[in-house]
Amino acid sequence: MPNHILHQIESNIATVTLNRPERRNAISYEMWLQLADVFSEMQRGGSVRCIVIRGAGGKAFSAGADIKDFDEHRYDSSSAARYAE
Repeated sequence: MPNHILHQIESNIATVTLNRPERRNAISYEMWLQLADVFSEMQRGGSVRCIVIRGAGGKAFSAGADIKDFDEHRYDSSSAARYAE
C-alpha cells in the first residue's frame, strides 16, 4: 500500500499531509485506513496538542473521498456503513 499519508510531530503539533496530488488528494479507502492508524498512534502517544491537516501540491487540499473506490467498498447500504466506520 503506498504511503499517501505523511505525518510528523514537532513541539506537540502534528502535521498530517494528504500526499496524492495527482488525484487532487482524493482520499482512497486505503488512505482512510492509514489516517485512522496515524490518529490512533498520535492519541496513544499523548503528546500531540494540535493536528494540522494539509494537502500536497498546490492545486487542492482534498477533493474528498475517491469515488473510484465506491464500486468496491460502497456498493450497497451494508458496505457503505462499513466504509463510513
